[in-house]
Amino acid sequence: MGALRSGDYAAAAAGFEKLTRIAPGVAEFHANLGMAYYWAGQPRNAIAPCRKALKLKPSLASARYFLALSLAEGGECQEALPYLESDHNRVTDRQLQREMGLDATRCAMTLNQPGKAVDFISSLDRDFPDDPEVLYLSTHVYSDLSTRASERLLRMAPGSYQAHQMNAEVSAMQGKTEDAIAEYRKVLALNPHMAGIHYEIGRLLLATDPAQLDAARGEFEEELRLDPTDAVSEYELGEMARQARSWEEAIRHFDRAVRLQPAFTTALVGLGKSLVSAGRAEEAVAPLETAVKLAPDDPVAHYQLSFAYRRVGREADANKEIAYYRQAHDKQMRAMQNIRTGILGNLVQPQTAEPPQ
Repeated sequence: MGALRSGDYAAAAAGFEKLTRIAPGVAEFHANLGMAYYWAGQPRNAIAPCRKALKLKPSLASARYFLALSLAEGGECQEALPYLESDHNRVTDRQLQREMGLDATRCAMTLNQPGKAVDFISSLDRDFPDDPEVLYLSTHVYSDLSTRASERLLRMAPGSYQAHQMNAEVSAMQGKTEDAIAEYRKVLALNPHMAGIHYEIGRLLLATDPAQLDAARGEFEEELRLDPTDAVSEYELGEMARQARSWEEAIRHFDRAVRLQPAFTTALVGLGKSLVSAGRAEEAVAPLETAVKLAPDDPVAHYQLSFAYRRVGREADANKEIAYYRQAHDKQMRAMQNIRTGILGNLVQPQTAEPPQ
């Protein structure tokens, strides 16, 4: 038992093997042997002693728990899942609870029971929100469910506007802009009043072809005709006007976007920038102050607020915001570098960005 507690699982397994031969009628010896094999990374070897323990003593919970885990990790999901379903919420040991939740999720996906998989992964997300293995498994579960649903949609309703919308989204992610726009046009042909589609077309046009500026503007305006509450289309029109130095037009669009969606940080920053450019710096302070409260880690918001403060003669406040800008910028660059290093290794060094425009 000491070897099991100290983590020497191979020695523990050898010891319990001897004990089960000496006293074959003691259920706890068989259960401990199964536990030792499981933690030693030999789940298949753990199955038989766990079964024996339960035959001798059906109420022995530890034998049932490790039988479930060993079956699951030994590829016997059909038998394992009912045990995992009934026991994973009863377990009080955190490590055991985590292992059972992970195995239950994997088995549910293997057995094509997505509803159960979502229940298990939701429980894991709640109880182990920052666990890397839980996050990794969540990513794969939801990605797999998305793939299965999309395949079923294409199989069952290939000519539906939903299928064309999905094709458009996939094409856009793959950088096939013309194909994506063509698919979105098919959506509109089938459902002319569907919200959000003109916006997506406009966004694609803006991102890929500067010569399509007027066409993109027309799409955003059409989106607003269909849905006057669409803040993102107002924002895009405001940004287009700002880049064209049409300050008053930009202010109108950004102001509408913010009225529609008061926590729209990017629109608040756009409104502040446009007010400053229009010579209305005093009016720019309020939306920019709101932006930094909503997004304290946004370096652009801090930089623009410092600029507005300086325009109205608030030098001390401007200097504070520049300090906040540098802190937020450095934090953002470190986060980007950590992500890059995590994916690629330490191949490149972070670069210092110029202050935002």
